[in-house]
Amino acid sequence: MNFKFLLCFIISALLCLYAFAQEQPNREFRGVWVATVANLDWPKQGEPAAKQKEALQRMFDKIKDANLNVVLFQVRTECDAFYKSSKEPWSRYLTGVQGVAPEYDPLAFAIEEAHKRGLELHAWFNPYRVNSNSGPNVPFAANHISKTKPDWLLSFANGKKILNPGLPEVREYVASVVREVAQHYAIDGVHFDDYFYPYPEGNFKGIASEDAATFARYGKNFKDIKDWRRDNVNETMRLVQLALKSVRPEARFGVSPFGIWKTDVPAGIKGMDAYNAIYADPLTWLEKHYVDYLSPQLYWVIGGNQDYRKLLEWWSDKTFSASRHLYAGHSLLAKGATELELPNQIGISRANQHRNALGSVIFRASNLTDNTLQSHKALKEATFMAPAAPPAMPWKPGARPAAPTDFAMVKDEKTGDYYLSWKRSSRNKHTFKRYMLYCSFEPFVNAAALPAGALRAIPVSESYTIRASQVPAQPTYWAITELGTNNVESDLSNFVALNMRHVIAKASAAPTAPEAEPEPVLEQVEPLDARTIQYIKTMAAQKAAFGVGSNQVSTVSTPYYLDLKLKKKSEVKVVLASLDGKVKTEALQRKFKSGTYTLSIDRSKLEAGENLLILTINKERRVKRIMLN
Repeated sequence: MNFKFLLCFIISALLCLYAFAQEQPNREFRGVWVATVANLDWPKQGEPAAKQKEALQRMFDKIKDANLNVVLFQVRTECDAFYKSSKEPWSRYLTGVQGVAPEYDPLAFAIEEAHKRGLELHAWFNPYRVNSNSGPNVPFAANHISKTKPDWLLSFANGKKILNPGLPEVREYVASVVREVAQHYAIDGVHFDDYFYPYPEGNFKGIASEDAATFARYGKNFKDIKDWRRDNVNETMRLVQLALKSVRPEARFGVSPFGIWKTDVPAGIKGMDAYNAIYADPLTWLEKHYVDYLSPQLYWVIGGNQDYRKLLEWWSDKTFSASRHLYAGHSLLAKGATELELPNQIGISRANQHRNALGSVIFRASNLTDNTLQSHKALKEATFMAPAAPPAMPWKPGARPAAPTDFAMVKDEKTGDYYLSWKRSSRNKHTFKRYMLYCSFEPFVNAAALPAGALRAIPVSESYTIRASQVPAQPTYWAITELGTNNVESDLSNFVALNMRHVIAKASAAPTAPEAEPEPVLEQVEPLDARTIQYIKTMAAQKAAFGVGSNQVSTVSTPYYLDLKLKKKSEVKVVLASLDGKVKTEALQRKFKSGTYTLSIDRSKLEAGENLLILTINKERRVKRIMLN
C-alpha cells in the first residue's frame, strides 16, 4: 500500500474519532480572517470586478462548507477603504492604484454574499497603520491622511508610518471612521487586529522618542511615557465602542491582540511583551467593557515556551472574570504544527467553555480554503461536522425575535427527502434572516435544554430540504427558531414528530413521550392461506402520539399507524396484502428493543377497502383486516 495514502487514511480516521470524542456545540463562534492587505486572501489586484466577485463567492462557499459562521473581512488596511468612504481613498489592493474606484462596492457585496450563506460579517479595521510596507513609497491618493494631515503621522527608521495615537484628534478620527461604516453598512461586528504602536522587527527595536513632543504636550498626567501610550490605545478603544454603540448597538466589537500579554504570564511563557513593546493592554479593555470579545493570536503549538494550553486557559480566566467572550486565534502555519494541532487546540478551547472560551478564529482564509494541514477537511468532516450559531451576548441590546409558525415537514416518497417550510412572524423586521433547525430523540421544551449536536441546519429562508440520509430511523422531534441580529433566539415553533421516518404528528406545544399502550389484541390464526383467510378481529382502539393514529385513515396516501408494546427485544416484520393474499408491501423488518412504538406503515400500493396486515414478532405471526378509505 502507498505509504502516503496510508498516512492520510490514518490521519482522517484519527480526526473522525476525535470528532466523536468532542461535543459539537450548538453555539460556537467559528470565524476566519479574510486578509485584503497585500492581497493575501483576496482580491487579485486589478482583476475585473466580475472576477473579484466570483473569487469571493467561491471563498465564502468553502468557508460555509466547513461549517464556519463568521467572516472577519478586512476593510481598512492602511488608512484606505474597501467601501464607499467620505473620509479615506479606495484601497490600492482593489485596482492597483490608491483612490481609483472599483466598479462595485466590495464591502456591500461581501455582506450580501456572507448573509446569503448565513455567515456573519465583521468589518476588520487596522486603526493606526498608514503604510503596510517599508519599501519604495507607494503613491498616496490626494485625499489620503498622509497628504491631508501629515502632522498626524509618526514616522520610524524602518520606513513604517502610523497615525499618532497620542493625538486626541487621531483617536476621534479613528472612531469616526468606524462610525461611518457601521452607520451605512449592515455589518454584524467591528474587529481590530494587533497593530497598535509598531512591532519591533529586525534592527528596529520599536518606538523610542518619536512621540516625545506629543507626550510633552498631552502627557502631563503621566509620569511614565509607557503608561501614557497604553492609555492612548485604551482611549481609542473607548471611543470606538461608543461610536459603534451610537449607530449599531447590537453589533459586536472585538480585538485580536498579540497572544502574550507579558513575558512569564502565565508562568513559563516566553515571548514578546506586548504590554511594553506595542503598548496593548487588553485586560483594561476587558475590565472596562470596551470590547465584547477578545481573539488573542495564540499562534503556537501545544507545549513549549508559548504553550497554547497555558495561554488559552489564562485568557479564558480573564474573559470569564470580565463577563466577556474568548474566541481563540489559531494559525495554520504555526511552527511544528501537524494535521492534528488545530483539532486538538479547538478541543482544549471546548474544554474551557465554562470559562467563556466560546469559539475560534482561523488565520487565515486562503490557508483554510487551500486545505493547509488538512484543515478544511478536518473541520468539515470532524471538528465542525455539525453546524453552530455564534453565541449570544446577554449584555448587548436587541429584542428577542418572535417564533416561527406553521412549521411542517413533507416527505418526498420517491427520494425519502423532507421538504420543510414555516412562516416568519411579521414582527421580525431584520433583513439578515437565520433560523435554527433542531432535531432531538427526546421531547424538549426549549432550545437551551438541547444536547450538543441537536442543531441540524441554519437556513436563511422559510424553507429547507433535509436529505433522507440525514433523518434518523428512530423516532425524532423537530422544531425551528429564529435568530435575532444580536444572536438571541426566539421561542420554539410548533413541533413535528417523525416515527420511522414518517410524520406522525404536529404539536403547538412541547411534546411528551407517547404513553405506554396495552399489548395489541391480535387473534392467532393458522398459517396464511391465500384462499381461506378468516376474519380477524381488529386491534384494540389505538392512540398514537398527540392524538393521531386512528386505524381509519382518510386517504390512501396517508400512512397506516400501528401501536406495538414489546416486553423484550424482538424482531418485527410487517407485510401488507390484499384479501386474496397477494403481498403488496413488505413494509418493515427490523429488530426493536423492549418498549412502546408507533409504527408508520406506507400503504400507498394498496387499494381502498379491506386489506390484510400480517405482523410477525419473533416468528409468531398474526393477521388482521384493516379498512382503508
